[in-house]
Amino acid sequence: MKNIFLFLSILLSTSIIAAEKPNKNDDIVNTKLISGKVIDKISGEEIAGAKIEIDNKIVYTDLSGNFSTLIKNKNPQALITSISYKNTKVNISPTAISSIVIELESQ
Repeated sequence: MKNIFLFLSILLSTSIIAAEKPNKNDDIVNTKLISGKVIDKISGEEIAGAKIEIDNKIVYTDLSGNFSTLIKNKNPQALITSISYKNTKVNISPTAISSIVIELESQ
């Protein structure tokens, strides 16, 4: 009798857990990898440590100014900030190439 009760408890709990989880396949299908480089508009030098806010995420550029992230939103807007540079907003088109170059202007 205990074995039947234990089996039914496990079966019920796994059913509840499975019902609460969203379908991860939808997330995979609707995501896109965006990568790029943040550079100085005048000199063309890479900007390390620039903050990129996109699709409710925050990522930072590496020492070479590169970044990458997965996005779910079809038309996200990115806000790029860095010390000594003007804040820059960039619209990312859903049909755009996944690698972009963002130029920041000095303050």
